Amino acid sequence: MRNTTAGNSTDQPNSIMKIIKNSKDHEDALRQLEELMVADPAPGTDDDERLQLLAFLIADYEKRIVKIPQASPAEVIRFVMEQRGLKQQELVQYIGSKGRVSEILSGKRELTLKMIRALHAGLDIPFKALVQEQGFEVPDKIFVEDFPFNEMHKAGYFPSVLNEKVTAIKDRAEELLHSFFCGRENDPMMAFNRQSKGKAEIDKFAIHAWRCRVLDRAKKAKRGTYSHDGVNQALFSQLTVLSALDTGPLLVRDRLAAAGIAVVYEPHLAKTRLDGAALWHPDGFPVIGLTLRYDRLDNFWFTLFHELGHVAHDLNVKAIGFIDTDIDSTSEKEVEQKADTFALNQFISPDDWEELKHLTTAKEIRKAAETLAINPAILAGRLRREAKDYGRHRTLVGQGEVRSQFNLL
Repeated sequence: MRNTTAGNSTDQPNSIMKIIKNSKDHEDALRQLEELMVADPAPGTDDDERLQLLAFLIADYEKRIVKIPQASPAEVIRFVMEQRGLKQQELVQYIGSKGRVSEILSGKRELTLKMIRALHAGLDIPFKALVQEQGFEVPDKIFVEDFPFNEMHKAGYFPSVLNEKVTAIKDRAEELLHSFFCGRENDPMMAFNRQSKGKAEIDKFAIHAWRCRVLDRAKKAKRGTYSHDGVNQALFSQLTVLSALDTGPLLVRDRLAAAGIAVVYEPHLAKTRLDGAALWHPDGFPVIGLTLRYDRLDNFWFTLFHELGHVAHDLNVKAIGFIDTDIDSTSEKEVEQKADTFALNQFISPDDWEELKHLTTAKEIRKAAETLAINPAILAGRLRREAKDYGRHRTLVGQGEVRSQFNLL
C-alpha cells in the first residue's frame, strides 16, 4: 500500500525547498522530482505539495538560466512549409527564385529585408522568427525605386559592397539604403542648393541622397572650431586673393576648414543639376558641398562664394532650406538674390564693374584681374554671363583646371 502521509515527506532534504541557484541544486531537484512522480502522492498530501513546489522551482530556474537554442529562420520556414504542406516552388514568390529558395532553406544565404517582409505578409510568419540578430527590429520600408540606387553604388555610397557588381547586390538594395541613410531617408534638412532650372523635373530623392552623402563626408573632414563671428569680411578678402593662385581651390578649402567650415567635393547625381549646396551639419557646423559639374574656374569660384553667402547670412536661421535657382536666372526669392549679389560683389565691386563691363580682349581682362588680385577666369566668366554669350573668352575661364586638383578626373 502506497504511503502518502506527511511523515514520508520528511525524508526529502529541506535545503531543496528554496530558490535553485546552480546546476547542482538543479540536478538534485530533478532527482527528487522524479522520485516523487514515481511515488505518485495523493492530492493534498505534503508530498503532493512538495512535488508542485519542486516543479515550480525547477521551471523558474530553467527560465532564468537555461538557454534553449532558438530555431534559425531556415528551420522556421521549413516548419511552416511542413505544417501547411508547401513545396519549395511555392516560396519563389516570396524569395525570388528556385536557387535562392534552396540557398535560404539550406542556410547558405541570409534573408534580405525584402524577403522577410514578403514572408511575413504572405505566410504570416512573425518578424522575430525571421531575423537572427538579437534586438533587431525590421525598419520602415524604403522604396528602392525612389532612389538612383545604381548610380549611388557606382559613386561609392555603399562601401561594404564597393567592388561588387550592381547585379550581385540588387536583392540587398533596401538594406544598403537603410545602412546609408541611418534613418534620415525622410528627414527634412536645412540646405540651400545652387542648381540650373532646366526643363526636366528635379529628382528630389537624388538630391536628398547627395546631401546625406555630403554630410557624411563632412563629418570625417578635418576642420577647426566653427564660430559664426569668424565668417566676416576679413575672411572673404583672404579667400578672394587665393583665387589668383594656381592652387587656389585647394588653398580655399584648407582656409575654410581652419575656420570650421567643411568643403566637400561630391559629384552630382543625375536629374539634380546641382552645382553646390550650403548645409548645416547636425553636429553644429556649416558644410559647403560642390559637385564641380562644370570643371571651370569661374564656375568654381562663383558657386563657392554663392554658398558662402548662405553660410554668412542664412544657415544660422532656424528654417528649412529650399532649392534655389541658377545664378544666371532671375531669382524669385530674396535670399537667393542676396547670395548671388554677395558672390558677384566679393570679387568685383559695383563701382569696379561699371569700369570693367566693357572689356573685350584677353589682354585687358588679365590686366584688370591682376589689378583686382583675382583670377582672370572670374572676370571673364562674369563678362560672359552678363552678355549671355558663353562662346566668348573660352580660353580665360579655366576650363579643366579644377577637378584635377582634387584627383576627381
